[in-house]
Amino acid sequence: MPGRTPASSRPEWDLVVSVILQVILVMTVGLTLLVGSFLGLSTIPCIEIGRYCNFGLIGMGTNIALWVPLAAVIVFTVWTIRRIMTGRMAYWVPIIGLLVCAVGYGLGSALVSIGMPLPLFIR
Repeated sequence: MPGRTPASSRPEWDLVVSVILQVILVMTVGLTLLVGSFLGLSTIPCIEIGRYCNFGLIGMGTNIALWVPLAAVIVFTVWTIRRIMTGRMAYWVPIIGLLVCAVGYGLGSALVSIGMPLPLFIR
């Protein structure tokens, strides 16, 4: 088939780099889930201070920050394994997975920040 190389002619570094990057992806997602779970605590100033918060944005941002990296690790792990099993270069797939995780967490935390009240000194 055109575009596919046999597994024996694929460079060995591709498999090594793919596995290392996949481990980094899983560790990054674990850290993202740990830090993302604390985004829900950002509603504490809304309760203590009594100021207006957009709970819809905070909830949506928390969900995005938690679920996008989790879905990315599953999708990109399966994709990496399929590319390795078919003898295709796979080192770049976990890199895209890392970028998707970063963008998902960044978008989620930005939505949480937008949903928070203004600082107390602004009236």
